[in-house]
Amino acid sequence: MKLSTLFILLYSCFIFAQSKSLLDKIVIDGSTKIIGMYPQYDKSATYKTFNFYIDDANVIKSLVNKLVYTDEGKNIIERNDFEIKILQGNNIIQHWAISPAYSTIRIDGVSYKFDIKLLEELSKKYPFDYKFYEKEFSNSNEYNTYLTELKKDENFLFDYEPDFEFEGKFQIEFPKNSQFTSPKAISVFLEPKILAIVNKDQYNLTYIVDEYNRNNRNQFTMTIEGSKDIYEKLQIDNLSQKNWKNNRPAAMFFIRIK
Repeated sequence: MKLSTLFILLYSCFIFAQSKSLLDKIVIDGSTKIIGMYPQYDKSATYKTFNFYIDDANVIKSLVNKLVYTDEGKNIIERNDFEIKILQGNNIIQHWAISPAYSTIRIDGVSYKFDIKLLEELSKKYPFDYKFYEKEFSNSNEYNTYLTELKKDENFLFDYEPDFEFEGKFQIEFPKNSQFTSPKAISVFLEPKILAIVNKDQYNLTYIVDEYNRNNRNQFTMTIEGSKDIYEKLQIDNLSQKNWKNNRPAAMFFIRIK
């Protein structure tokens, strides 16, 4: 074998080894779907032209070596990103956020390089659009009955189910400074104070990358779900709780537009 040929083969193997498939651990069958979509909170539908929908198992299998990511890229969260979701039936089993502006994909909190040209190709071959709506439910039985009927509609994609667990939720805005450097640092600070009021399984503390947090990078607004007791008793110097909302559980439903 010529040295030039050997070099090409070794180089190709090296490049392939650096690429990791998004579908590597996905069991692909007749119920598998891949959906590329702009997120519903993006009112401008910034990357709507990239939308695609694939439910053909053979086509999905052909993408195993194409839907890949490589080295780490710029660790920047784009204000209005793009999403790829893997469904089995009507259930989301995996999802990723993609930044077309930086050609990256977020995986476990890390940004990796991703070829945006693939989105252009898929959207041309498999164009897709959707609509969504919210509906409130008084209990889980009412929700499950509604969902069972909706699943009979072949255009139903998936839903975000309502949360019946907590009495309500509220927010606390923390300044971004040397003490509160990140949502994780704030969680470490907040959790002992909350645990002094309720047990560990009686609250949920999250940082939601919503429009306010995206547009105001000098702060971190944390969301706490739980009882109103937490809202009334939690005391933090120079900060106050805001936006208490009683939990009126609502599901969000996504429907394919043909």
